[in-house]
Amino acid sequence: MSTLRFANLHIRERFDRETVIWGIAPAIVAIMITALFVVPNYSRALRMQDEAQRLEAVSSENINQKNNLQLLERNVAGLRDEYNRRCRPLAEGTDRDHLLSTITRPTDGTVVREQSIRTSALVQVDGVAIGSPVLRRDVTVDMSASFESIFGVLDAAEGVNQLVTPRSVEIVVMSTALEQAATGNFVVRATIVFEEWFEQPPSANAPAQEARR
Repeated sequence: MSTLRFANLHIRERFDRETVIWGIAPAIVAIMITALFVVPNYSRALRMQDEAQRLEAVSSENINQKNNLQLLERNVAGLRDEYNRRCRPLAEGTDRDHLLSTITRPTDGTVVREQSIRTSALVQVDGVAIGSPVLRRDVTVDMSASFESIFGVLDAAEGVNQLVTPRSVEIVVMSTALEQAATGNFVVRATIVFEEWFEQPPSANAPAQEARR
């Protein structure tokens, strides 16, 4: 009887061990499969997420740089327009008659009674670095004319497509009350001094003394 009981216990223990083994084995296999496939995929997903974040940061930086570039382009375009409106180029040293022909007015004895224009010698301006010497001369206009004619000369000089700066304007009324009543215009005596600026060509010689006009 004891032998039968011992055999029964032995069989039951063996059966229990086999049951446990067959029950645990699939779980171990599942864990191994998870370790072999899920963990590497998870690590790969983390790396891909980091790469995506890096690319997103680079993309945002590129967008910011593009926006900054567009802003700079707009600013440059605005400065170029402002330059075209307000700045005048320097005339070449050989082009010395454009301003004179622009401000010359015919005399008619009424609107423009007298006009004379004098030019000084060209002198080199120190302290201005543009790659070539900068020259300057004074252009003095003496006129006996109406106010409209005087300011017409100033407007004409301002409209010349070269750098011309008015240095001084002196106006003295000449007409009497009777003359004003007869003509309807003030006759004034004006002395206007312009500074005319030039860029000396590289092959040009030193500026020579100019004759009075």
